[in-house]
Amino acid sequence: MTIQINPREIAVQALLEILKEEKYNTTVLRKLLKQNGAMPPKDRAFVTEIVNGSLRNLYYIDFVIDNVSHVKMKKIKPYILAVLRTAIYQLYFMKVPENAICDESVKLVKKRGLTSLSGFVNAVLRNAIRQKDSIVFPDEKEYAVEYLCLKYSHPIWLLKMWLHQYDYDFVKALCIQNNVAPDVSIVVNTLCTTKQELKKELEQCGIVVKESKYYQNVLHLQKTANIAKLQSYHNGKFHVQDESSVTAVEVLSPQPNESILDICAAPGGKSFLIAEKMQNKGNIYSCDIYQHKLELLQEGAERLSISIITPKQQDGTIYQKQYEKAFDRVLVDAPCSGLGLIRKKPDIRLKKNGNDIDNILIVQKNILKQAAQYVKQNGILVYSTCTICKKENEKNVEWFLEQYKNFELEDIRTYLPSEFYSETAENGYVTLYPHIHHTDGFFIARFIRKE
Repeated sequence: MTIQINPREIAVQALLEILKEEKYNTTVLRKLLKQNGAMPPKDRAFVTEIVNGSLRNLYYIDFVIDNVSHVKMKKIKPYILAVLRTAIYQLYFMKVPENAICDESVKLVKKRGLTSLSGFVNAVLRNAIRQKDSIVFPDEKEYAVEYLCLKYSHPIWLLKMWLHQYDYDFVKALCIQNNVAPDVSIVVNTLCTTKQELKKELEQCGIVVKESKYYQNVLHLQKTANIAKLQSYHNGKFHVQDESSVTAVEVLSPQPNESILDICAAPGGKSFLIAEKMQNKGNIYSCDIYQHKLELLQEGAERLSISIITPKQQDGTIYQKQYEKAFDRVLVDAPCSGLGLIRKKPDIRLKKNGNDIDNILIVQKNILKQAAQYVKQNGILVYSTCTICKKENEKNVEWFLEQYKNFELEDIRTYLPSEFYSETAENGYVTLYPHIHHTDGFFIARFIRKE
């Protein structure tokens, strides 16, 4: 007898683990989808959409619950709250029949042995349906921060930081775009295939493929199920990588037969692209502090038939004498607050509180201190982060130039698509934004070592 797998039940369980047990959404989803491998692709996508969508809109959803429930949220049992959150996401943000959402939610509660609360769940959801068009948010002009927080589900501390750096319309547009799930972008492995060959193969699998506006060998995928199960993936014809990360490698501009150091390399996407641009000729040292991440990097390199990468387990903050002036180019894709990844990793907005940024700055500066010593004369150092935070980006560049007078910023316009040009690109650095460039939020600076 075939056991029926209820995707809504899986979604509720995932949200419960992510929020109650403070686990990462990607880790939880990967585990639960693997445990329920018999689920068809459509149901797997449904689970992922409910979980990530609920996380993206959590403050909004909780505001709705506060308005339609006679019981305060802090008194609602965690499982019941997870059921309500996933149900309201479906009611307000998905095109799913309302009766089906209510009925299925009540069934989940009863199955859990909480039959006495099924009436409460049904009442809250029916109220949410009736009041769907009458929920009143704080006045946008008078309470701008509170409005953005509840309407677009971004934490107060982050909104205040961004509003200190940018104007209101900019921040609002950024928040809106952070709540739009991005396509999956992949980089064609030019060592073994061409863009057109790979595109044709993926389309034959029912995947919608679009070409990048920015880069010749980047494709955008829609209606993907499990990429790791694709034959083209196993055959090493591509790796997953956002165009912002591709831009960091373009700015690094690696050449065949050079020696390259990728200090914070895991999970390996930039090292892979560097190797492909070097035509698999030369040497790349790909370093990370965690051995298990390096093992995944090595597996990726082997899958892509890349032979010039040497994984090294090393702490980037600790000086390595053997690296002194040994590399033509050094990439520091530094550990950071990750605030540019919110559209892909919606739980970031819930797990960060802003207090850890000062500690991250210390790590970033220590890595840059060591990296500066590894660059050959006239060699290149690229510093990048996946965050939208000027303290971690522009301020670190200013600090580095003050500390290391033998380094200068270089004009990077020649390495950028014209759409990425900004007034800072001529000065050697650029910030990419989700709502402007439709990439991850990302910062890139290029230095040259002068003696």
